[in-house]
Formats: sequence, C-alpha cells, structure tokens
Amino acid sequence: MLNIQTAWKLLPIFALSSCFVTVVPIVTKADSLPGFTLFSGVDPSNQLSYRLDSGNRNTTDRYRLKIPGSKINRLGAAQIQITYPDYYKGKFDDKAVEVFVGDKSIPVQAVQWNPAAQTLEINLAQRIKTKNDIEVVLNNVQNPDGGGMYYFTCQVKSSAEFPLARYVGTWILNID
Repeated sequence: MLNIQTAWKLLPIFALSSCFVTVVPIVTKADSLPGFTLFSGVDPSNQLSYRLDSGNRNTTDRYRLKIPGSKINRLGAAQIQITYPDYYKGKFDDKAVEVFVGDKSIPVQAVQWNPAAQTLEINLAQRIKTKNDIEVVLNNVQNPDGGGMYYFTCQVKSSAEFPLARYVGTWILNID
C-alpha cells in the first residue's frame, strides 16, 4: 500500500508523464469527408455521403459516392446517372468505375461519360433491389486544377420499362 509521502513524491512524475502522452500525435488516414454544410441550397435529407481519398486539386483521386438503400425504392436501380456542374473540369476514367452493395461487387455493363453534357451514366448488368447502401467508386479521377465546392447530382432509372430517372440526392464535393 502506498503511503502519503510516497504518493506526493510520485505526483510530479505522473503529471509530467501525462503531458508526454497527450503531446504524441495520432496518425490518421487523410480522407476527405463531407463534413457539415450550411446554406447549401440542398435539403439535408437529400445530401448524400461520400469520401475522397485525396480531395486535393490537380491530383489523381478515388471518389466513393454512397447512395442510401432507403433512397432506392422497391423498383430498384438499373442505371445510375451522375451529373456535375459545367465548371467542374476534372476527368473521369470510364473504364475504372465500380459499384458495390455492402462488400459485394455489382457487375457494370457499360459506363458512358459525356463531358459535353456533364454526365456519367453507369448501366448495371442487373437491376439492384436492395435496402442496403450502394457505393459507386470512381477510380482514377483527375481532380480539377481549381478547388471548390461541386454539386454532383444522382438520379436512378429502374429499368427500360420505367425510363424516367428519379432524383435520389446530391453529393456536395469539396476539393481543396
């Protein structure tokens, strides 16, 4: 058992060692996350989650764009259409697009990038009917030279029988 005199002698040692413990920085992966957006003009219930591997201007990046399963209704999704603003000057690699539901990769039939119309259409090999989140992964994206906030809009088509695309939400991407 510790007596009072010994405790008082050890107190400065404990105090000093606690300072060293709190000074040591914690190393974390530098992901760019959406954060909290005020006054975006997009209803908070329509803001979609995303993650950028870098998020820095003029670099090759990977975008992980999430679509909540609750936004995909009982009709499902056969095509995912992403539109972006005309002032976004990045470049997409249409050969490096992946779609996941959980950890399961979903086969992609075709990807059509139309820079003139600012659209990226992802045609799936089969219709996704799920309540789980869908993640669209855009690999080898060349971020624009200028940083800024870019609104990427997501629409989903259920199938050829229902050719109208329905609005799912908006990713508000921030490039530093």
